[in-house]
Amino acid sequence: MKESIRTRCLALGRLCQVAALIATAPAIAESTGLVVELDASRVQGTIRDVFGTNKKPSFDGRTLGTSVNAASLYSAFGLSQVRLHDAGIDLCTIYTPASKLNVGVTPAQPVTGCELSGTGSVRHFSWTPASSADADLNNTANYDFTAMDLVLAEVAGTGASVYLRLGESFNGPNDTTDPVAWAKVATNLYKHAIGTFKPTPGIAIDPVFVEVFNEPDGGFWRGSSSTFHTLFTETVTRVRAAAAAAGRTVRIGGPGFTRNILTNSTVAGNPANGFIGAVGVNNLDFYSAHLYNSCSTATLASAGTFLRSLRSLVDAQGGSGKPIHISEWNIGLGSQCGNDLFAEPRTQSFASGVLSLMQDPALNIEAAHQYAAVTIMSLFDFTSVAGQARIHPSAWAFWAHARLRGAQRVATKVCQGSTCADGFASDTLPLMAIGALRAGGQTVVVTNESTGNQAYTLRIKGLPGTETTLLLSQPPGGAIDIATSGSPAAVGSAGLQSLRTAISLSTQTGLPVNDGTASVTLTIPARSVQVIELSPTQPGVGQRADCVFAWAEQSYPDLFLPMSLMSVTTGDYLYRYYAGTGNYLGVQVSHQQLLFLSTRTNPGLVDLGRLADWVGPSGCPGSD
Repeated sequence: MKESIRTRCLALGRLCQVAALIATAPAIAESTGLVVELDASRVQGTIRDVFGTNKKPSFDGRTLGTSVNAASLYSAFGLSQVRLHDAGIDLCTIYTPASKLNVGVTPAQPVTGCELSGTGSVRHFSWTPASSADADLNNTANYDFTAMDLVLAEVAGTGASVYLRLGESFNGPNDTTDPVAWAKVATNLYKHAIGTFKPTPGIAIDPVFVEVFNEPDGGFWRGSSSTFHTLFTETVTRVRAAAAAAGRTVRIGGPGFTRNILTNSTVAGNPANGFIGAVGVNNLDFYSAHLYNSCSTATLASAGTFLRSLRSLVDAQGGSGKPIHISEWNIGLGSQCGNDLFAEPRTQSFASGVLSLMQDPALNIEAAHQYAAVTIMSLFDFTSVAGQARIHPSAWAFWAHARLRGAQRVATKVCQGSTCADGFASDTLPLMAIGALRAGGQTVVVTNESTGNQAYTLRIKGLPGTETTLLLSQPPGGAIDIATSGSPAAVGSAGLQSLRTAISLSTQTGLPVNDGTASVTLTIPARSVQVIELSPTQPGVGQRADCVFAWAEQSYPDLFLPMSLMSVTTGDYLYRYYAGTGNYLGVQVSHQQLLFLSTRTNPGLVDLGRLADWVGPSGCPGSD
């Protein structure tokens, strides 16, 4: 890569130019009294990794015989975890010798396959292994992991971590007469994933979390509460033992309660009623539930109220301080909202606001997964227009917030007149904001959930030097259709490049810093999110690194695929991971060294020299 190359930094388009800063007259901001204030001297913790999604990246297209894979978009938009729900990783489909009965009719009727659908009341589908003997439950011949292996490989191809859900998919079994046998089979699914039970060459992952079951307070469980609680505790105990025997650590919890958890927890006989006491607080590394709002009337204030009420419920049941996972969430349920709603601009600000709310340390939300990246209620829509992938506005909320992943969160507040709130808890104000230290500077993500443009004063405290440089990134507010190609149909490099140029970039240099504080008046469009980055030099290390990364992706596609729309931070490093090649390209911020790491070939880590030495050959701005 050290040969002289005259290619300009086409990959970042307008970042290689200095544009006028989006701003309005200060008098407008004063009339609304809106201020976003970030104090870079007050570090308050690490940004929580809530950037997960549901659904594996591939699925069958609407045209017979076609298939789709959104892995490149998962990588490009920074999705960090994939929860394997409705992905075919179910006990019924994997463990074959079992009794399958429709017990919702009299007499009970055998069921063929692993789905039981119908009209009227929720079906009651019992699944129980044919034998309770360990010799049978541990017989590898009784397990078919073909579909599971394909899913694990697909998720690995996105660069995201696996969030393993043990249970059944929609319309699958929702009862058992042998919860201990159920738990033993579920444990073998976990053991297969980590490569210790009927291992498949090349398939072995360490799930970032394991969740037991899904929505037992709804239609996913129709048996008794006591049976469910036994199933849960037996599974947790056995998975922990399996992890210890393999020299692994596991964080396991659940059970993924529905959005009606606050009501269901008061209903006698419901598994949610007294759940923590029934299973034991020590059998929960985390408590998981789901958040779905009410489609057209959803507000960030109602989302905030639900999350705070959920925190109170968990504490009241004996789980004080226990981490919470929101393993499904969205603006509403697709069947109630209609698919068109997910292409509306308001999904961008709603998603961004929820991602902000989940950074509130008082809630202690450890992980979250938007439902879903593909198919329905989606970030990426491959079905509405043949041969096109539609990037929904909500996807850009993940692009904005995931840029902060691994960074140090700093004190950020939003004020309207004399009313102030932490930026992650300002859901009743027009704006929300999250600030972090990233790439040698400060980054703030601002959300406008209101129906009109909002002028505001951005005030940054704790800055060094006498001036700073500001870069504002504004993603598109509406849905964008990108052509797909190949089989399976996917978005390639050209499509990702067009998404880069859809981001509006504006720069202001020489912003004065007085007594450690800089202020500027900005405007954020209605129902949108924007990213503001500040750095003490022109341009900052983050901006230069992003430009060099993008140039490398264009110049060396055999090394850096799929190209990325963003970089992430871990400690002193700013980097991009390319799941297609298993390579990393990054910068050590303190020394501004460009580094290359291959996870598949030797010599592994390579020091490519000073970042400044690459700025000139790449055509990026700011060479020394």
